[in-house]
Amino acid sequence: MAYDQRVCRGLDNCGKSICTGAAQKWIKSKKEKIACTGWNTYSNYLALTPDANLDIKELKTLLDMIGKDIHQAPNRVRYCMNNFVISAGGYVPSLTEHAKKISKAYGVLTVDMGDTSCQVPEAVSYIAKMIARGSHTKKKKTVKC
Repeated sequence: MAYDQRVCRGLDNCGKSICTGAAQKWIKSKKEKIACTGWNTYSNYLALTPDANLDIKELKTLLDMIGKDIHQAPNRVRYCMNNFVISAGGYVPSLTEHAKKISKAYGVLTVDMGDTSCQVPEAVSYIAKMIARGSHTKKKKTVKC
């Protein structure tokens, strides 16, 4: 978790090539914590970055990859992939329907959260909540991990 926090503190000022390049590399890691850091970095990047600066084709490819791979991914990575789907659908209006479609296809996720009451958010309903509260088209000014 500390690794994620250090990365997220630097997101506010990172350029696209640095941020997305690092996230893409980390997403592919076989190490669970590093892969999670990649997905979390990209999720937060979507929340901060104007849509005009996003590579929508690349994001659709990542969503499709999640739809195909999420159930085979390590425990915590599944949770982070689901959060990426929520961020894509909730912060990038042009990806909302695609994110919902992917989420419906993979269905309910099971993630072992240890001895906590934490639950995995269901992406379609969470995106709907974001739209209802008006945050669907508003980008964040900063992120906290």
